Amino acid sequence: MNRIDDLSIISSPCAIMILESLPDEIFFEIFEYVSIQDLYRGFYSLNLRFRMIIASLTNLHGETTFERELHSLPFRFFASRITKFSMHHVDLMDLSPFSAVRSLTLYIEPNRAQCHVIRAFSHLKYLYISQRPIDHFYYSVSLPHFVFTNAYPNLYTCQLNLISYRVQQHWTCIPSLHTLSVCLENPRVFTQILQSCPSLTRLKVELTQHFTRPTTRFDIAPHVYLRRFYLYLNQTMFSCCDIIEILLSLVPNLTNLVIRGAASTVYSLNINSLADMLHRCVPKLQHFYLNMFIEESLSRMVTDSTKQQIGQLFRLFTNIQIYPSTQKVPARLIIQG
Repeated sequence: MNRIDDLSIISSPCAIMILESLPDEIFFEIFEYVSIQDLYRGFYSLNLRFRMIIASLTNLHGETTFERELHSLPFRFFASRITKFSMHHVDLMDLSPFSAVRSLTLYIEPNRAQCHVIRAFSHLKYLYISQRPIDHFYYSVSLPHFVFTNAYPNLYTCQLNLISYRVQQHWTCIPSLHTLSVCLENPRVFTQILQSCPSLTRLKVELTQHFTRPTTRFDIAPHVYLRRFYLYLNQTMFSCCDIIEILLSLVPNLTNLVIRGAASTVYSLNINSLADMLHRCVPKLQHFYLNMFIEESLSRMVTDSTKQQIGQLFRLFTNIQIYPSTQKVPARLIIQG
């Protein structure tokens, strides 16, 4: 059946009667998957029943690509009932009508003026900045400042890109934040995050290639509540085991640990050192997953006998797999348990 036939059936009296016979609950379910533009233009003017259903909808998702869309009839009609908002731009505009927004996704890195605009969403619980390549030319300096000075006092989950190090960050305590994803090039930012977010339970950190290894260990109190830690290592000139140990020494109550990335170009991954630090730093660990690119020479050294020996080093080294290199991908080591 072609498109014209489909439309003629939908617009026929029979089709209208079939739609009218459906309970309101069906439309509530269906309308969750329809954009607010299509909802307004396709259903609002059909009849009084649909108008009343649409007028009663809450927890809507709005997505805008161009600034002019915010002034359209659909956005003006649904503004106070949009709770999840995705924006491909942040222009200097009045966002006060969108008072119900609790989840915000930005596909741009906002500058300082734009961050002031976003502060209209003071009741945010979820804030996501679309991830950029690690060598992206611009990262927002202002948005992390707003987040870590508690501009969003109800913020529960946050995903940011690169956070730069400053000796005086002037951050405040963020008691509401439980889940955070960030990219770092200075380990001191890691300690600043732990000190500012006492309630943090999940943390995802990507370390850039320019990550600098601290000369001494950090003299701060360990974080009490962090349970899940996801660490992504890009290649650096430092021992990945040294870096991992410095970070894990600050989060002793971890129950889940995931490590991905590449072993150092200078230091090979030392499994014995890794097992020893896990014993010492995270004694409460229940789930462990390691997926790292390694040197081809190291992959050839691992045999079934070697795997058994590795499995005896730490109680969660229960499944060890080695994948040789290909033309596109280096050799890879996976340990999980």
